[in-house]
Amino acid sequence: MGWFGNKSAERMRRMLQAIRNRDFSLRFPAERMRGAEKRLAEDMNDVISGFREELISQERQYGQYEAILNLVDSSLIVADTEGNVSWMNQKAVDNLCGFKITHLSMLDAVHPDLASTLNALIPGQPKILTLNLDGREERLKLSMASYISEGSDVCIYSIENVNLLVQQSEIEAQRKLIRVLTHEIMNSLSPIISLSDMLTENNRQLDEDSALALNAINRRSKGLLKFVENYRKLSRLSQPHLEWVRIGDIFEGLHALFPESFIEFRIEDTDIQLQLDRHQMEQVLINLIKNAVEAVEENPSVTVSTKADHPNHRFMISVADNGCGISPDAADSIFLPFFTTKSGGSGIGLSLSRQIVSMHGGNISFDTSPFGTTFTITLPFIYRL
Repeated sequence: MGWFGNKSAERMRRMLQAIRNRDFSLRFPAERMRGAEKRLAEDMNDVISGFREELISQERQYGQYEAILNLVDSSLIVADTEGNVSWMNQKAVDNLCGFKITHLSMLDAVHPDLASTLNALIPGQPKILTLNLDGREERLKLSMASYISEGSDVCIYSIENVNLLVQQSEIEAQRKLIRVLTHEIMNSLSPIISLSDMLTENNRQLDEDSALALNAINRRSKGLLKFVENYRKLSRLSQPHLEWVRIGDIFEGLHALFPESFIEFRIEDTDIQLQLDRHQMEQVLINLIKNAVEAVEENPSVTVSTKADHPNHRFMISVADNGCGISPDAADSIFLPFFTTKSGGSGIGLSLSRQIVSMHGGNISFDTSPFGTTFTITLPFIYRL
């Protein structure tokens, strides 16, 4: 029994050491043993096998959870109350620093207020933080939830870019206002135009001053009516009719419309297909290219390019020019309806373009300097199987 007890104690020690090190590959050769020694070895093998199966199950579940959390649009960070980061999803890595951080204070590299705002969050009370990143205004929704693990508080931080949601809310508010304004203005203009037309045709005895005044009323009323009709284009925009469209087909048509030698088309992959309303998206691109052509003067250069961001399921179309850029005063207003810096411009092109891109689930942004401006359309990249 002394020899059996020593061997059994040694095997038990090896089993406990393996469990402590989470090494579940250990196996005792029970088929070479007999009696109580064999039964004990088989029981120990069963214990180790049970731990191994449980570990495999946990790793499988962890992998599934991590894959799911890496698919969400929000940046997620898990940290303790001291700011030590234990986990972050891939979206947080890509959208924040480009690498996994170990402490919330490292987010100061993104923006000096980001870490302190996260630390001050209260569960259930989100905050909106507006950042200026590389000349772009980004609005982030910050929220936090907490739970207790092994007696210590753990915080889960969510960072969500809400630019698109804010844009969609602004667009819908503008459309509602436009519908009301156009209805009221057109109801007032129509009788003025009708009466002035009738008086001009039927009253030949008008003195010169009255005739001039009546013609001015008639002309300006019709001009205002045409102006209001442009408003109605913004409020009547239909939902996009989505279909699979080959990118190369779109740009072949655009190249025919803009054959100028100073306009360069750099299409990364002409065979990529996106779900688009081709007519609406062509309207957006025509508007952006026309604006770029009008912005360039000496040594003109306009570049239209595409890029597929496969990991993040995004497709970007950029229109860049080498003009003098957009002034800071105009930059804040260029997407507002009827704002224009061009003589005779309607001011609805960029507003209409933003609506179309937004209804496609994307966004449109711009980067400008005294050496040129680049407008970028970002669309969801849904693969066609």
